[in-house]
Amino acid sequence: MTARTVELLAIPDPAAGQLHRLRPQFVDRRVEQGFQEASLAETRSGTLLLATAGMIAALVTLYGGWTHLPHDHPAYLLGQGIRATLLLGAFAGMIVALRARHHETLLWTGTLLLALGCLTLSLRMTTPPPADAAQLEALFHLNRDGATLLLILAVAVLTLIVGHFLLNALLLVLALASFLAIVNAWPNGVDNTASFNYAFTTGYMFVLALGQGIQRIRRQVYVTRLQLQEANAQLLEQATRDYLTNCFNRRHFFTVAEAEMDRAGRHESPLSIAVMDLDHFKNVNDRHGHACGDSVLKQVVAVVQNGLRRSDILARIGGEEFCLLLPETDLEEARALTERLRRTIATTRFRHGDLELDVSASFGIARCQPDEQQIDTLLERADRALYEAKRGGRNQVRLASEPPGVTPPKP
Repeated sequence: MTARTVELLAIPDPAAGQLHRLRPQFVDRRVEQGFQEASLAETRSGTLLLATAGMIAALVTLYGGWTHLPHDHPAYLLGQGIRATLLLGAFAGMIVALRARHHETLLWTGTLLLALGCLTLSLRMTTPPPADAAQLEALFHLNRDGATLLLILAVAVLTLIVGHFLLNALLLVLALASFLAIVNAWPNGVDNTASFNYAFTTGYMFVLALGQGIQRIRRQVYVTRLQLQEANAQLLEQATRDYLTNCFNRRHFFTVAEAEMDRAGRHESPLSIAVMDLDHFKNVNDRHGHACGDSVLKQVVAVVQNGLRRSDILARIGGEEFCLLLPETDLEEARALTERLRRTIATTRFRHGDLELDVSASFGIARCQPDEQQIDTLLERADRALYEAKRGGRNQVRLASEPPGVTPPKP
């Protein structure tokens, strides 16, 4: 799913996910557009399935039932014309389904294929009278088995989707009333064109109502899926973010760092890590309270994040201790970046209420070695460099010494 689609899927308020009562669409046009984009592939598959079924239906209905009619009989010619139209329409529907880029185009194509398919299949469940019968009566002589079959379909549709839409309910009531009238009026079978028209129209209304019911169910599933995605995103946010500063937490940092170390080893690309600790931060909490300390932590994180690149990762791994993961960055580049951050923190006035506080930070930097496999060893070297920065007077940047046998990279 593309980022654009995800943006469209966002439901701004609970009412936006509501459905129209008269048609299977969302009240909110943005949500409807997002649903259509997300379900375009499914709609295309459904249209292809309808087109394939239409071609099969047209071919199947060619067999039997009409062999006693002369090939020049109007009923025979009209029936073959309907089948040929379905064949051509099914072929055209396949082309449209493969090339269409709009949801509405696919829906209209599917509706036309349904209409042609119902008409063609109705030919198969008829019993043609003698060849001298009238043209339309010979073509559409619906027997009682056909009416019973459609009645069974009506009951199934009524059971599945009654109450979902006002329009569906109206269609179902009209259709069922028509069927009952047909069956009661002609106990020996339907034998005239007008009755067939009632039956066929009723059957198509059932198909339409069923389609609307399915569309509503799909949209309900869609809204539920959006809600689940939002809940999962919130859970992921809670699992990877620090609750106070909203930067990444220790768990996420270690996961990403190990993946970056593996990538750096495969591609022989530089990777550096920096450990940052706020100097004498305990005094801030002791003198001004933890609320002030929390406020300063948030502001420091905002300052640091503004100075990082999009590829860099900032994570809180302790009380006032943070880690920076710097992909595609050698020691000198890491030194320049952290030095800028150090100066920015030192020159920023951090506010909490009426208080203005000066804060400084110390940094320790280590470069990932080509054969280094564990983040713990890399972090340990960066911690030693941080300790040297603290012992040297704080508010400074120190580089970790290279392990024995490793030649420092040329600047």
